Amino acid sequence: MSRKVFTVFSMLIVVSMLLAACASAAPTQAPADSQPASTNGEIKIGIISAFTGVFSSFGKMQKEGAELALEEVNYTAGGKKITVIYEDDQLDNEQAVTKAKKLVEQDKVDILSGLVSGDEGLTVGDYMKDKGIPLVPMYSASEDMTMRNYYPMVVRATWTGAQSMDVFGYWLATEKQYKKIYMIGEDYSYPWNQGGGFKRGFCRGGGTEVKSVWFPPGTTSDFSSMIAAIPLDQGYDAVLYNGAGGDAVNFIKQWSELGMVGKIPLLGQSNTFEKPDLDSMPKDIVGSLSPHHTADDLDTAAWNKFKSAFEAKYGYSPSAASEFAYMSMRMILRAIDAVNGDVSDKTKLVDAMLKVDLSDTPRGPVTLDPTYHAAIENVYIREVTADASGALFNKGLLTVKNVSQFGPYDPALYLA
Repeated sequence: MSRKVFTVFSMLIVVSMLLAACASAAPTQAPADSQPASTNGEIKIGIISAFTGVFSSFGKMQKEGAELALEEVNYTAGGKKITVIYEDDQLDNEQAVTKAKKLVEQDKVDILSGLVSGDEGLTVGDYMKDKGIPLVPMYSASEDMTMRNYYPMVVRATWTGAQSMDVFGYWLATEKQYKKIYMIGEDYSYPWNQGGGFKRGFCRGGGTEVKSVWFPPGTTSDFSSMIAAIPLDQGYDAVLYNGAGGDAVNFIKQWSELGMVGKIPLLGQSNTFEKPDLDSMPKDIVGSLSPHHTADDLDTAAWNKFKSAFEAKYGYSPSAASEFAYMSMRMILRAIDAVNGDVSDKTKLVDAMLKVDLSDTPRGPVTLDPTYHAAIENVYIREVTADASGALFNKGLLTVKNVSQFGPYDPALYLA
């Protein structure tokens, strides 16, 4: 992968924003007895995800990534058997809390993980605050989980919604010289967070306007009226589709069918062009740009090893959601090893997670902010490209290193 390091210049600005992110129906274990699993020779991990519904692809990818990490150690860590209980919340906040209660109060899990959307993360996080059990979000990118609503049992080694988009907005303004963006987004916390990060970076780089149009996710498959309403004569440099999953596939297909390709550049938020959804999109979107913490053509030993193992097991390439789940589970397992399988002291277990060496993470080196337990990592600006067979993939154009959830901004001012 061709790389160049893009340096983001620090500025102090006061910003506050909403947030969120995007996440298995699988066999559910029988109810646990009244004793914690760790005292019975096993350690229980609960994973809540969206295994059905418009974002079910993310739940599937989470499960696949987690299972790959577990199989690498034969479902053992610290000398104990690891049992995983999967629960489907259908990306519904009430269901997410119901499933969390079941896992914590009935199944007596030692660790809770998974989660796709930012809303899931916030609601489950509120429930978990007084439970004294580690919460490891795999894909939920709600910024406040590791900012304003932070509590010490949360360890998120993945991302926030704004983290990659701030970089993207700044790059488009400074490198592409874009001034005006027309954004169409799903109306819930994760796209708000992505959109907020984008606006902040775009304006910091000299952009002047981001026009936002919102729609409720999963409520329509016909985007023709939204696309037809895009004002092509008002000087917008590009259209940013701020959504993912089935909605993104439908939007992009209709974008092509309505002849928009070539009229104005199409941009995506971090999940818009993610696999496997990208495989269902038209080939003429080649050239579309998006940011994320992975790129399909990364060429490092860690990525190639992970990708080869994933493809050998599942028959197709991994996505960011796959990698996030894989590395989150691997962090959990390494922490259990570090405490020799004794997870009775949950504070000690969290401390062990924070000390896990994540330099060999497939997507690139990751460190954890010791204050908020959030990831500091690479951001990749990517371009949809076709390989020799015509299959689409996200090619990395440049790498921005060591991006924290606060970006280049002062944390105190960011949280003000």
